[in-house]
Amino acid sequence: MPPPRLAASAAPGSSARRRLVESRAASIGRPPGGLPASTGAASQISAFTYTPGTVAEHPAISVGDACRLAGHGGVTWINVDGVADTVTLAALGEAFGIHPLAVEDIAHTNQRPKLEVYGEQVFIVVQMVGGPGNPDRASEQIAFVLGPDYVLSFQERPGDVFGPVRDRLRTGAGRVRQAGPDYLLYSLLDLVVDGLFTVLEDLGDVIESLEDRVLEDPTVKLQAEIGALRREAVLMRRAVWPLREVLAALQRDDVPHVVANTRVYLRDVYDHLIQAVDVIESLRDVLAALFDLYLSAVSTRQNEVMKALTVIGAVFLPLTFLTGLYGMNFDDMPELHARLGYPILLVTMAVVTIGTLLYFRRRGWL
Repeated sequence: MPPPRLAASAAPGSSARRRLVESRAASIGRPPGGLPASTGAASQISAFTYTPGTVAEHPAISVGDACRLAGHGGVTWINVDGVADTVTLAALGEAFGIHPLAVEDIAHTNQRPKLEVYGEQVFIVVQMVGGPGNPDRASEQIAFVLGPDYVLSFQERPGDVFGPVRDRLRTGAGRVRQAGPDYLLYSLLDLVVDGLFTVLEDLGDVIESLEDRVLEDPTVKLQAEIGALRREAVLMRRAVWPLREVLAALQRDDVPHVVANTRVYLRDVYDHLIQAVDVIESLRDVLAALFDLYLSAVSTRQNEVMKALTVIGAVFLPLTFLTGLYGMNFDDMPELHARLGYPILLVTMAVVTIGTLLYFRRRGWL
């Protein structure tokens, strides 16, 4: 690439910080749990309801339909695309008894990954890095609410990595339809974590291509690309690192609705996350080394230029002396009146030049 994504890679972090600061500034004076006015398109609600032997998919439903589906007797997964529609968020919060502080955290994106227990509900915030519809590898907030027989997921925008879970629900493959809502939550978190490796592989390919370019042509533009990637790696680490605490907290015995069998699978997700964190740390180290390599390559190139200029100056120094010497207007310089003086001077200058170059080459300076 100069990767097509690099130009935008620095923007997500700055825009995310700006959105966070603006949202917090706008909430000054608002009561806890208060929501701002709706600022975007209406949220799209979809759902799956299933038992071990049955499954029903509901691609577009209302808040009232979602509430009715949650009490059908099996497990219900309700997914909400778009959190700028705070009217819908407030209605869902009221219908499912979600704590107002949790609803506020859903509406205000760029939250730090965390887990909170509100009565019989478990509220989780994670950051999904990359994913469909997000080619610049920026993070997107996803919030989950785990209840006794349902899971609610709230996404900033359409497009996610949950397609395999939907396929397993439709076909009955795997254990998801035989288990409870905690296993569904595990499956969704597992895809969020596994999706990191696709992003990290892509990032690794970009870094590898930059290594070759640094040695070939260390330009100022390349320095900007390396800097953008370093900021991106920092933001990615910031989005992923706190997720360790969330997965560790989910494995505690006091978390409602998470059974012992599911904790075994959660430990596996935790192990995958640790591997992803290790890869991020190694990529940060590689980028730091790559930046040092860039500085070294620039310094080497500057030294080569200075060496060439020095050689040129050294070659012309005696020539300048000779031409300056015989450019003086004195009558008592016998060489000025010699018939062969001019060709002799030219031959002398040629000999001096060749001798200087041979000397430099013998010393290894050329």
